[in-house]
Amino acid sequence: MSTEVLEKKEVKEITTSIGNLSIKVTDGARTSISKAFDLLIKDREDWQSNEYLASYTRLYGICQNCYAIYQEMKGVTGEKLALKRAFNSYASDMGLNFKESTHLMVKIVRVVFGDNLRRVSTYARALRIADDQKKSVIDIPKFFQDAGGIEEVRRKSKSNKKSKSDKKDKGLELMKVKSLAEVQSDALNGNFDEGAYEGAVVLMSTRESDGSFQIKHVIQNGAIITNSLIHLVSLHKEELEKEKVEEQASNDEVSRDEAIKQAVNA
Repeated sequence: MSTEVLEKKEVKEITTSIGNLSIKVTDGARTSISKAFDLLIKDREDWQSNEYLASYTRLYGICQNCYAIYQEMKGVTGEKLALKRAFNSYASDMGLNFKESTHLMVKIVRVVFGDNLRRVSTYARALRIADDQKKSVIDIPKFFQDAGGIEEVRRKSKSNKKSKSDKKDKGLELMKVKSLAEVQSDALNGNFDEGAYEGAVVLMSTRESDGSFQIKHVIQNGAIITNSLIHLVSLHKEELEKEKVEEQASNDEVSRDEAIKQAVNA
């Protein structure tokens, strides 16, 4: 459905309460969204002027409201699209023109927190992480507090990425073991992208009733390869733990037999 058609379509009135904010999705959605953001900006300016160094609680509350509005706007229903159109018009009236590729969360935080792009990036990133983790609106302040602050949420996310990269490298090391089988064909090479190769590739296959494996797809998606390599590290760790347990059990059995033998010969 086109934007033009949606703008002409009558939208039923829906009222959403977010803290002390109330947004009504009606034909006057632009007025409602303007009032909501005017209140949020005033709240932010008051906090920044009077409590910037002392009150992180209030900051988390402002971010919580940003998160709540994002949750109300993300999606493709007629009501949500009406809110997004109203928001985009409001941002444009403020002199802010975003790229189509700019994430909605970044747009919202930019409108509320102003021109400090580093702060906008940090807050938006932290809120996007909360969204990725399916945090509820009510849990946002606690999420930030438990993490040690908004900056810590972002920093830990970077740390997790580094850890993922380290595990991927360990997975690549495990690819240097002896091969289980060797296969080569023009069809496989035709589906292989040399430019996307970084040391591993996933071959999707079926196992047939005759015991053969039929390769159906060549997968070189970066995320899939990375997750497969990380999974390989986990499997290797499990195998090592299993071997350790079995070795310990074997040693215990030998020790027991030796003890029995000594007791009998005593």
